[in-house]
Parts: sequence; C-alpha cells; structure tokens
Amino acid sequence: MAKKILSEYMDIACKLVRGVFYRPRFSPCGKLLRVGRGVRILKKEGTIAIGDKVQLYRQVKLSCWGAEEQRANLTIGSGTAIGDRTEIHCGKQVEIGQNCNISWDCCIMDRDYHKLDSDEETFRPVKIGDRCWIGCNSIILKGVTLGEGAVVAAGSVVTKDVPPRTLVGGNPARVLRENIEWKA
Repeated sequence: MAKKILSEYMDIACKLVRGVFYRPRFSPCGKLLRVGRGVRILKKEGTIAIGDKVQLYRQVKLSCWGAEEQRANLTIGSGTAIGDRTEIHCGKQVEIGQNCNISWDCCIMDRDYHKLDSDEETFRPVKIGDRCWIGCNSIILKGVTLGEGAVVAAGSVVTKDVPPRTLVGGNPARVLRENIEWKA
C-alpha cells in the first residue's frame, strides 16, 4: 500500500518537473502544467498559450504550424485535461476553453492538410467552449464551434457547430440530447 502511494506521488512529481521543462515552449504558460511522457510540440510561426492547471497526458501532440503571412494561434484554457495520444493541429486558430476534458485518441484540426480545387489550403477556426467533454476517438473538423458544456460521444466525427449543453454523437455527429448537465 505504501509503495503504491509513493509511486503515485512520484508520478505526479515527474509530470510537474517535466512541465517545468516544457514551459518555455508556450507563451504565456500558466501555473502547474503537468506533462506526461512523449508529449510532442511542433511549432513554427505560431503561438501556443496555456492556462493554469493544464494536464497533457502521454504522447499528446500539439502542432501549431503557421506561415509568415498567417501566424497560427493555439489556446488551451485553465483546468483543461488532454488525454493520451490526442492530436491538435492548428494552422490558423484553435481555441479550447477552460475546464474541458478531452479524452484519448482524439483529433482536433482547423485544416485539412491538402488542397483540392485551389492553390491554397483552407483554414477555418475551431472553438471549443468552456466545460466541454470530448469522448475518446472523436474528431473535431475545421470550422466547428462547440458551445459551453457540450458533450461529444466517443467515436464521433463533428462537422458542424454544436449548441451549448448538447450531447452529439455519430458519424457525422448529430444531436442526441439537449439541455444536459455534466460534472467533472
């Protein structure tokens, strides 16, 4: 029992120490950043701003890749937790609110990484409101806004805006329930 408790405290301490080394990669960076093993930060012509008490679990990938004429801005609000292997791809603007829970293996992107019928790639901002919950293996595509308190069911592909306090699910995601409440 004592070994287990000591092991848990050591794990938390390692995440906090790792967070200290990651702090210079963010501007601004709040207090108590916890970072799991294998977190990757890809940043060029962009800014990543992180609030207080943010948790990045194992192998999270934050990609903030802009251009000289168009800087990328990725914002993660205070109290937000981002689960294992989740990837956030920002080419222009991705904003995640406060106290959000983003589960493992999710993908959030404001771009497609390809050009179809034009010479330029298209970008549309993604905004995730405060207190949103995104289930595992979900995908949030460019141009989507999740209202405050929205919940995305596991395995969903969100292609359109989600009203506040609404549960959506499926591929493509559709409204399953409205006026919901959830507690972290």
